[in-house]
Amino acid sequence: MSRSLQIAIVGGGPGGLTAAIILHRQGHQVRVYEADPSADHRKQGGTLDLHADSGQLALHRAGLLDSFRAIARHEDQNSTDIDPVTGQVEQTPPHPEEDMDRPEIDRGLLRQLLLGALPPGCFIWGARLDHVEIGTQGRHTMVFQSGARVEADVVIGADGAWSRVRKALTPVAPFYTGVTFLEGWIETPTPAQTDLVGHGSLFSFGGPEAVFAQRNGEGRICVYAAVQRPQEWLKTQLAQMPAPELVRHIYQGWAANLRSLLDGCAAFIERPIYSLPADFGWQAHPGITLIGDAAHLMPPLGVGVNLAMLDATDLAVAIGDGSDWQEALRQCEICIRDRAQSHMREIIPGFTEWFAGPSPVRQRA
Repeated sequence: MSRSLQIAIVGGGPGGLTAAIILHRQGHQVRVYEADPSADHRKQGGTLDLHADSGQLALHRAGLLDSFRAIARHEDQNSTDIDPVTGQVEQTPPHPEEDMDRPEIDRGLLRQLLLGALPPGCFIWGARLDHVEIGTQGRHTMVFQSGARVEADVVIGADGAWSRVRKALTPVAPFYTGVTFLEGWIETPTPAQTDLVGHGSLFSFGGPEAVFAQRNGEGRICVYAAVQRPQEWLKTQLAQMPAPELVRHIYQGWAANLRSLLDGCAAFIERPIYSLPADFGWQAHPGITLIGDAAHLMPPLGVGVNLAMLDATDLAVAIGDGSDWQEALRQCEICIRDRAQSHMREIIPGFTEWFAGPSPVRQRA
């Protein structure tokens, strides 16, 4: 017999919103609790490419695929590798045809698209979770930092790297990968900067440093100075000099065209890269589960948001009309974990290899 469940989703990112839309369409009482006080509270990061077999599949299930394809940037799917010393384009193999159906969309625009599909009152800003009390009678209680207490039949942790919901299920915490991204933005690029990045993304690897850049909406460029350094070292250096000065010092031997991207950023946001272990799992509890980074945080190699949205879709489909949702949820968790672990076993060591070996910049400068 079908049953309308009270479902609480902690975290209003793409995964949490996708789950909310599909579950609402299935007739459940859904609320999304987002810690940020507003949509423009902080920069959301760079552009996202949504894959046909995951992110776009989730949007199809949510009834939003046509709307997404109407606003996505289909032209910005190219990738360019640049030599860190000469600044010249390196020969790269062509992308498989299946990789070319991954249109780009800015994070903020994707959030607007998803938010617009939810009914009024379903999304709650400024709701910062403190902890979850696991119930013994089939319902769980969320305790917010405001002191508010909310009960639900199902609690879905879509609350990212430092998930408070995850803490109710396991003591395992993310570890620092040894790499920090310093994220900067060029709001009005020069023609030379625009041509260098091209229609898509730019990559340049130089031992323990790298430069990544992405074309975003309205012609803006997001630039990452990726450095393999201990966090304490970065903390000490940034206490002594502004981030743009530190970046100029680290990349002083790099090609002039790549340095122009870094010099074009007025400020940098420090984003340490964390990951959960490749074999991460948690003790199952009926009615409380995890999706996205809360379930399988990994280095940002273009998989995370797609897996989060696919997790959300699979979870919502498993809950279905609420008739046999507990066993279906347990089976779905196994699927989510197995799928994520297969990616993480490749991505975690692959990310480390990006920064392995001596710096060609220092050798040739």
